[in-house]
Amino acid sequence: LDKMNVFYIGVPNPVSVSAAGVSSNEVKVTGSGGGISLQDNGGGKYTVNVTTPGDASLTVSGGGASQTFQYRVKRIPDPNPRLGGNPKNKGGVMPNGEFKAQGGIAALLENFDFDAKCDVVGFEVTYLPKRQDPITAQNVGARWNPQVAEYINKAKPGDSYFFDDVKCKCPGDDAARNIGGLAYKIR
Repeated sequence: LDKMNVFYIGVPNPVSVSAAGVSSNEVKVTGSGGGISLQDNGGGKYTVNVTTPGDASLTVSGGGASQTFQYRVKRIPDPNPRLGGNPKNKGGVMPNGEFKAQGGIAALLENFDFDAKCDVVGFEVTYLPKRQDPITAQNVGARWNPQVAEYINKAKPGDSYFFDDVKCKCPGDDAARNIGGLAYKIR
């Protein structure tokens, strides 16, 4: 699967190596590019860690033969912002009580097969009370700060809330990335 040869920055990438007719003791694995480092876990199992987007390669040698395998090095894909960390809370209409019960915003990596957690570092909240002027506040971190919690607790049918510029950091990120926003109308 040539297009699936990907190593992700910030997570351990497991690799199994074997060579037909060659003892695992004779197999040697080396890597280059992508800031690659290899950990031999024994029994033909390795952990690959990478630090730089681009290309990397693994060279497997043993029994007088050698073969090089090419990989792309990518950062973890952008997670999705979700109210209260619930995968179903993508925005839209939400009952008053359910909305008030949420404690913040989480960044969820959906359909990503590695064990990684991205942390929300901040976002902007705009509270638009029905037939009134909007109020905006900044929130640092994933959980509501006292000012934002006050806006959330005022939710009543007809009000709208906009969570914009949600920023998070995933493993391997040097700086926070913007993952979009959410919008809710209270019923």
